[in-house]
Amino acid sequence: MQNEQIELLEQYVQKVRALHTREELETLTREYISLLPDTSGEESFAALRNSIFSAMKELVTMREELRSQAAHRQAVFSELERTEIEKVQSLLDDNLFTYHFQPIIRADNGEIYAYEALMRAADHQGITPFHILKYAELTGRLGEVEQYTFLNVLKYLGEHEALFDGRPVFINSLPNVQINPEKAVEVEELLAKYSGRIVVEMTENSQYNDAELAKINEKYRRLGIPLALDDFGSGYSNISNLLRYTPNIVKIDRMLISGIQNNPNKKHFVREIISLCHANNILALAEGVETFEEMRTVILLDIDLIQGFYTARPSPEIISAIPYELRTEIRTLKQERDDGRRRRIYTAENGEKVSLERLDKDGYSILLIGSGYSNGSNVVEGLPCLETDIRIETADDFSGWLELEYANLSSNPEVPCIGLGENNSVVLTLVGNNKLLNSGIRVPESSKLSFEGRGNLEIVLNGEDYYGIGNSHEEAHGEITFQQDGTISITAESHSGVCIGSGYGGTINIRRGRYVVNAHGGLNVCLGSLNGTTKIDILGCEFNASSSGAFSTVLGSLYGSADISLIYSSIKCSSDSQLATAIGTVHGDSAVIRIESASLNMTMNADALTALGSLAHDSDISVIRSSVKVNADGANALLFGGLSGGTRLNLTDIDCNAAISTELSVNVIAEEKDIRASGGKIRISQGGQVFDKLLY
Repeated sequence: MQNEQIELLEQYVQKVRALHTREELETLTREYISLLPDTSGEESFAALRNSIFSAMKELVTMREELRSQAAHRQAVFSELERTEIEKVQSLLDDNLFTYHFQPIIRADNGEIYAYEALMRAADHQGITPFHILKYAELTGRLGEVEQYTFLNVLKYLGEHEALFDGRPVFINSLPNVQINPEKAVEVEELLAKYSGRIVVEMTENSQYNDAELAKINEKYRRLGIPLALDDFGSGYSNISNLLRYTPNIVKIDRMLISGIQNNPNKKHFVREIISLCHANNILALAEGVETFEEMRTVILLDIDLIQGFYTARPSPEIISAIPYELRTEIRTLKQERDDGRRRRIYTAENGEKVSLERLDKDGYSILLIGSGYSNGSNVVEGLPCLETDIRIETADDFSGWLELEYANLSSNPEVPCIGLGENNSVVLTLVGNNKLLNSGIRVPESSKLSFEGRGNLEIVLNGEDYYGIGNSHEEAHGEITFQQDGTISITAESHSGVCIGSGYGGTINIRRGRYVVNAHGGLNVCLGSLNGTTKIDILGCEFNASSSGAFSTVLGSLYGSADISLIYSSIKCSSDSQLATAIGTVHGDSAVIRIESASLNMTMNADALTALGSLAHDSDISVIRSSVKVNADGANALLFGGLSGGTRLNLTDIDCNAAISTELSVNVIAEEKDIRASGGKIRISQGGQVFDKLLY
């Protein structure tokens, strides 16, 4: 008996939720007093019953007062606002709502996925859904809006089922708004009837608590109805909210979609939302798409569904398809994205921050920068422990900034990890520790590359012929400028190559930074060229290098001429070869070397070698206010200049300390008139003797 009384009390409370006046409450209470007489003999039940009656009276009294306050506010409204309120009241009194249906389009093929039912005010000009919700809330009638929305749309669906051709209808809902309990039962019966044809759409801004959300989710799961979260990205949006709501579909707020093609921050945010949705088996929908550019951008970002004026406007008529031309546009854009995936190419947008972790997860191998924009900037973000099989290419005619942030890239030895296009001018900013594996950075002769930032770059080279930063054996490289504050380290163990430079040379400027270069193989150049003329301008750096092989040069060229300026820098190098030059050229026609305020420390072992100059031809060397330390061992070992050709030498205020083991009786081959030495100190150990001057 008591269980029946408890059920009657629960029924009473549910009905009170739909009441607005004390008069209505008194009528309802009298009815339930007769059903719940105080004859049970249990004081606890009587106390519970009376407490509930009292609480409900307080609730309805407050509700009536709020309605009275709303009416008072209405009295101070403008004439226009009073007219609007009257129209909304009329709509609610007589349920005069109509509905337009806007298609929701699949982003993979342009077909209609679903329709959203959008409330309209029949024959009430100037009244929008905004007005209806605003004044319904002011007058305490939001529950009626909720009730009419469900009943009207569900009944329309039942009467025109064939027009929808099996496609679902999105119905907007305010789940925390109470509706008449009797109508609630009717709504739930209709929802169960059309459960496979309905998506309930609720706004995130309502901020339901966990208990309310659990109740909402349980209800719609029980009915088999998917949930869509509207306006995500506005208001209270955050990742935890998305996971709390656990929707089937997320509608990304139109404020994030508007002008997205020109806003890197929007693109980055929307991309992350889509990625998060896909990781949790949620469909991502872009709403408010109004231009082709917006549509193209969201499709390339991998959106699932599109809604907006560009694809289809709301209409009282149920359209079966969008125009063929528009479907073709969508399919073409999807093909553009799929082509990139098949070829494993990811095309970055201007200003985009690209996650290597995401590209690696999605199976991409190439990141394309500068496609569709000639001036721009991009950030490539990796993780310290994440190694990827991804390489970077820039489009022709691109100028801009590229930031590497803990990026680990790799490629096969024949293809550069970073390949600049023709006519590029790129600033590469290094953040954190970055690594390129198997190959390096290609800078074609028509392009320029500049390094900056406080990060480090490690390049590990493999393959028969290599280059680290520059270009191949058969080509020259463009201008390369180093002005970063971190360390660049390059290691190569192969047949032949250049760690920094190219086969036919070019200009290299070093303005600061630290360099660690190790080149071991047949023909090796640490910095410079193999065959062509190289121009090297170094101002303020620390350069540590080692090379070994048949022929090797640390700074300069093997077969080409070298023009080298070295100021305010520290050079430490070792070389173990048959023919070697530390700074200059081995076989090139000339070496022009200018050194000032520098520290040189060179250890060399070769059959024929020179520390500074052209080993085989002409040398023009000037060393001013510098420290030169050389330890050389070779049958034909020289300190300055070459074994043939002419050598001009100017030494001013230098501290030269050399130990040379050689079969030669001189340490520079030159005419007396071509040697000028003033100031400083010279100490040379050669042939078992120590000299305080050059031997020539």
